[in-house]
Amino acid sequence: MRVLTVPNNWKVGNAPEDCRRSGKEFLKSFSPILLLFYIKGVDISSCPWRESNKSKKHIHLNIFIQIGNMFVLVFPLVCQLLWVLILPMKKIEGPLLLVFVIQISYYYFIRRSQNQIGQILKILNRISHQLQCNTDYRKRKTAIYVFFIVMYSLSIAYLYIYFCSERRIVDQEYLKNYTLSRGFSKLSSNCLPLLRNFAVSFYTLGSSILIIGTTACYTFLCVQMRCLFLHIANEIQSVKEEGSACQLLHAYGELANVLSNIDDIFSYTVFVLVVSSMACLFRPIYSLIFLLETHFEFSILYLFSGIYFSIVLLSVIFSASEAVQAGKLARELIVSLPGFLPLRYMELKKMVRRNFKREIVLTLWKTYTIDRSLLFSALGTLATYGILIATLGNVQS
Repeated sequence: MRVLTVPNNWKVGNAPEDCRRSGKEFLKSFSPILLLFYIKGVDISSCPWRESNKSKKHIHLNIFIQIGNMFVLVFPLVCQLLWVLILPMKKIEGPLLLVFVIQISYYYFIRRSQNQIGQILKILNRISHQLQCNTDYRKRKTAIYVFFIVMYSLSIAYLYIYFCSERRIVDQEYLKNYTLSRGFSKLSSNCLPLLRNFAVSFYTLGSSILIIGTTACYTFLCVQMRCLFLHIANEIQSVKEEGSACQLLHAYGELANVLSNIDDIFSYTVFVLVVSSMACLFRPIYSLIFLLETHFEFSILYLFSGIYFSIVLLSVIFSASEAVQAGKLARELIVSLPGFLPLRYMELKKMVRRNFKREIVLTLWKTYTIDRSLLFSALGTLATYGILIATLGNVQS
């Protein structure tokens, strides 16, 4: 991964006040995401609360946040391992344990890259200001808040319906009988059921913060990259001066580097989001389509979880594919830029050939390129394995 720097060697002309204000408000539009990351112990370097962390009070607060997040991550994982050993529905509890493990792994990957994420935000903020990209960041900030409210409301609704469901009652009774029948007479019969309630609550509410924050960060980074690439594409078509052409070339070069670094940082994270979303979507889709006797309470649970992970999947795939498409469009126009200035044709042509050969891509763990067809591939995979498992189930019965 390239080391990101924040040079400031461009000259910005007399930009309109709205454009200057808009450029400065890019980081402000990301403040809800930065706050959510801060709650999860990921201290982005451009976070406005970082400066105040030097006091003892905030040092203690950081330590408390780190310990709390460690507990919220590890406690459900240990409990899930216990449920795999105890509960009879191992076909459900086993895959959930695997999802827990990979989600913890990408959390530590994000923490390790927190400084690079801050550098990316600073560079995008500067480029937005220098290109005078007049985007309404207040609406984008509102969209981020709406995204948070919708996603967390789905999590709370899922948790509420789970606690009211018959499935929870069945699990509670099984755990009570397990405690009594295995000779744990010194423990209360409500010990394991209570542990189950806490584990489900901690995972649902704690993991939602991580999933929502990561999805929002990646999605709106891609949205900003798309806006800047399209702005460059529009400016190239009307370029008339050598200075403007060089500025656009430098801007595109930096954006290409930023996109490459976003892929380096988030490729594994997005891979985990896509795989875990597909895994969590498989059970609801399979149950609602192939299990006609599914109870109404399960249908409501599956509906909320399906909507939740569908939003995660669609947000990641659509935002990344649109950013890549905009980058490819800008690259095509960058290659043709020397033709707009015939007097500087050879000089610009050499510059383009020397510096702008990099392909514009975003990937899943450096193995699968994200494009619009990925969504159809994911849906096809879910349908194929659903039909396969349903067919095998009918044959066995």
